[in-house]
Amino acid sequence: MVLLVIDVQKGITDDRLYAFDAFRNNMKKLISTARMTDVEVIFVRHDDGAGSGFSSGDEAFEIYDEIVPREGEKVFDKKVNSSLNADVGLLEYLCNRHVETLIITGLQTDYCVDATVKSAFENGFEVLIPAGCNSTRDNDYMDAKTTYEFYNNSMWPGRYAECISVEEAISRMRGYIPSSRAGIEACGPQQIETDRLILRAFRYSDADDMLRNWASDDDVQWMYGEPSYKTKEEVLELLDRYIGRTQSGYYYRWAVVLKENGECIGQAAYFLTDADNRFAEIEYCIGTAFQGRGYATEATKAIIDYGFDKIGLNKVQICVRPSNTGSKRVIEKCGFRQDGVLREYFLRDGDFEDRMYFSILRSER
Repeated sequence: MVLLVIDVQKGITDDRLYAFDAFRNNMKKLISTARMTDVEVIFVRHDDGAGSGFSSGDEAFEIYDEIVPREGEKVFDKKVNSSLNADVGLLEYLCNRHVETLIITGLQTDYCVDATVKSAFENGFEVLIPAGCNSTRDNDYMDAKTTYEFYNNSMWPGRYAECISVEEAISRMRGYIPSSRAGIEACGPQQIETDRLILRAFRYSDADDMLRNWASDDDVQWMYGEPSYKTKEEVLELLDRYIGRTQSGYYYRWAVVLKENGECIGQAAYFLTDADNRFAEIEYCIGTAFQGRGYATEATKAIIDYGFDKIGLNKVQICVRPSNTGSKRVIEKCGFRQDGVLREYFLRDGDFEDRMYFSILRSER
């Protein structure tokens, strides 16, 4: 069970909201109860983009003072209406934590709350909506009271959610027993240093290096299994996904950066992780101008160690096309053992291709 607090930010949390005082008091009551009952509280903030006045760095963007997150409580930032959009990272976090029930609250009823409620339903969560714990303002078609009543009394009940009283929500939180299921660590891509490289989380300032060194290269991206990106705007959209998903803690993707000059020359990642069975699959790419110098091997060895020592993996696996001799050399140098071949596993450009799979077990290090 998680209490999800959506977009209760300084710029929109005021007496222009329907039943503002009741909303504010109910939110404080729910958050206080959650903290006393080990129900995780997760906050979400909406970012309208730089220059909007409602973006990172703006006072209006911050969480409302009366419900400010405590140290250690998760805060996810989004640029879309649904908090559970895949690029936000929250859905990935909830799934890896085996969360089944979401208590959804916040702002605004007819925008981000509604989008999140429907997305939660589509993703199989039990959705609980406490009365008086979401609100909105007048819009061009309905006043705020009518809008609130339409969604809470007509749109959501029996279709997407169970709409309950605040008292019932508090009762269910008090009866909540946290899951004891173990999994991998939500440590994300912490910085790693090797002899020649720094591996760190991606930043928007990496866009120019990415575009120049590999993201626009058709051959590199084809071998990597991804489309090429020809403009900086396209690369920035890609970075939105990388950076957004990193918020989950379960998304492990590193920029590969040269120590000598800070240039970003490629990337490495655990692109597939299985928290229950504690394995993950590595992928990497290095720009053409930097290939053949051992950077891929150096980065791969580093994240193998990170996977076992920090994430808590039992197995690290990797796959390669039989024709990719460069990657097969990296795999050999890193000590992987071959598991087998999946014959004609992918259809690429009209042809079926095999995939060779290799792995390392924790016990084999």
